[in-house]
Amino acid sequence: MRMSLTVITVIVSMVSFSSAAEPTTEIQFEIPDGWKSERIQLPPSFAPDMKLHGTEDVRFAPGMFQGKSESFFSYLFVFQLQAKPELTREVLDRELLVYYRGLAKTISKRRNPNLDTEQFSLKLKEAQKADSKAKDSSGLKRYEGDLKWVEPFVTQKAQTLHLEVDTWSSSETGENFLFVCVSPQDKKTAIWKTMYELRAKFLNMNLPKGSPAK
Repeated sequence: MRMSLTVITVIVSMVSFSSAAEPTTEIQFEIPDGWKSERIQLPPSFAPDMKLHGTEDVRFAPGMFQGKSESFFSYLFVFQLQAKPELTREVLDRELLVYYRGLAKTISKRRNPNLDTEQFSLKLKEAQKADSKAKDSSGLKRYEGDLKWVEPFVTQKAQTLHLEVDTWSSSETGENFLFVCVSPQDKKTAIWKTMYELRAKFLNMNLPKGSPAK
């Protein structure tokens, strides 16, 4: 089943707050032609138990909602958050799992009302950055892990999403940031190469000078 971006946008807007509080820091988030953008407030109405407060900026790959596309369910997002809670690995595991459980449960209400989201799992581990010895004034950390869940928008089938998560903070505003690459595709595929390039570009634009950005 193929869903149009218009339909998806309507669905997400129904389960999200209608407007987002403006963050303190203006981020730059450039994407190629064909990618789509969206902003919502955190916590979103589909996951009200999240403890993270701020905004989410999402960038969808062209094939995000096309089940047979090589970029199916591939996207980037950044959370711009209040200073507390600190983004430890345990907090990330918990908050991202609450987010995806709420998203799946809300989207699946009509097509799969008995979906057991408690079976979803996510466990991140700290990842080695290519330039980990470089001085990093932002406290940049990178994690990776797999989310095992049921994809609710198109297939309604079990799916493993590979996540790469970068976190850092602003010494000027106290805000916390979370940048995530998401895709079920193998990490050697073209979509991951594109996402890595976009991540490096984003970090170079938005991290304090002197911070590693690969």
